[in-house]
Amino acid sequence: MDASIHISPQALTAALELQAHTPRYRDLPLRLYLDGKGCDGFYYGVTFDKHSPDDLVFPQEGGLLLIIDRPAFEFCQGSTIEWIDDERGTGFLVENPHQWKFRGKFFKRKAWIEKLEGRHSPDSGETLQS
Repeated sequence: MDASIHISPQALTAALELQAHTPRYRDLPLRLYLDGKGCDGFYYGVTFDKHSPDDLVFPQEGGLLLIIDRPAFEFCQGSTIEWIDDERGTGFLVENPHQWKFRGKFFKRKAWIEKLEGRHSPDSGETLQS
């Protein structure tokens, strides 16, 4: 599995332009985060946010930092942040090639919430995949 987070050239350009033209985004990294889960897998969010010491950091061209918290990274490895401007709207879109692993009712809410909150014990034998 790809142990990185990627950003497309279009998304990078959009993020750098947003930073340049929006004072509250200047000097803030771009954060990828989990925003919930449905039957088809996780919902993702992308925003400018303060850096936490526990964040994983992926430096990008142009000085942009892409960040994600460690627990969420397990569910987002190999993802690519795209920029769209079409009938779906305008903004960041996260493409996760491993999304299928997190689909369905067997991927229990309690398990992934505990994992994200750091309460999951690696020795529990609990599996997070359906």
